[in-house]
Amino acid sequence: MSDFLDKRLIVVAGKGGVGRTVVSLALGRLAERRSRRTLVCLCNAPSRYLDLLGDAPKNGALHHLSPNLDVINLEPKASQEEYGQMILRNRTVHRLIFGSRIVRVFLDAVPGLAEWAMLGKATYHALREVGGRPEYDLVVFDSPSTGHGLDILALPRAILSGVGTGRMRDEAELRVALMEDPTRCEVVPVTVPEEMPINECIELVHGVRQLGLSVEWIVVNMVAPAVVSEPLARFVDQLAERQIAEAWAIPAAYARNRQRSQQENLERVLKLEAVDTLTLPLISGEALDDTALMVLVDALEQGLAADVNGVR
Repeated sequence: MSDFLDKRLIVVAGKGGVGRTVVSLALGRLAERRSRRTLVCLCNAPSRYLDLLGDAPKNGALHHLSPNLDVINLEPKASQEEYGQMILRNRTVHRLIFGSRIVRVFLDAVPGLAEWAMLGKATYHALREVGGRPEYDLVVFDSPSTGHGLDILALPRAILSGVGTGRMRDEAELRVALMEDPTRCEVVPVTVPEEMPINECIELVHGVRQLGLSVEWIVVNMVAPAVVSEPLARFVDQLAERQIAEAWAIPAAYARNRQRSQQENLERVLKLEAVDTLTLPLISGEALDDTALMVLVDALEQGLAADVNGVR
């Protein structure tokens, strides 16, 4: 398995609520630690995540966190306007068209246009070169939730199938070449060790591979530590078999069941072919701060440095 931080583009995908945005920021921080010039592209991220960045990036503006790390929060309308300006290549014409309320209502109704604009913005930076070298060594794209995430990844191929000629087709060809090159692009699904998210993650892996994109790693987020020892677990089981109700045993039984369910779901991920697994710990507390984020960065770094396959 290759280190996916060596790619030009990482697409972080997964079900809503599994921590895609946090994992995207952690990947950006880890790449920054490795002195790779990195851009993290969030997709209309809620303010609770932007609070980690200090002065939150607004209206699709680049936010410079450090010399090696930039973050941008892609907003659908701002991305559409920027994409329109790229296509038209004329600010005056762009203002006339996008300043029209009728045109804006029409554009809002075009299926997939906002998603294409956000994907186009992220991949633009992944493809762009300045002075003969890449603008960024790595672009991390925090894609929408699983269903929409697959749709957005399928857009470049869909455009090639439906558009004969023109600038949009040319742009799609560049993105297909980038995204279907396993040496440059990697899709990293994120899940949590629960049945439904794992089911959706497995479907996501199959769906991404059907699109011809590379998946070599899965990040299992929010893995709780084992708090019930095996001797205690066996004793709690014996009490249950004998139908002995002890109030003190209820929390232990609950924790034991959760541990077993978590391990069973982790093993389901391990059965996927040609996929390696990184696990990230459950962070306790009411809010995620920069200190907690760096705990995840350290866990990612340790997992990537491990020499054995399987749960990391």
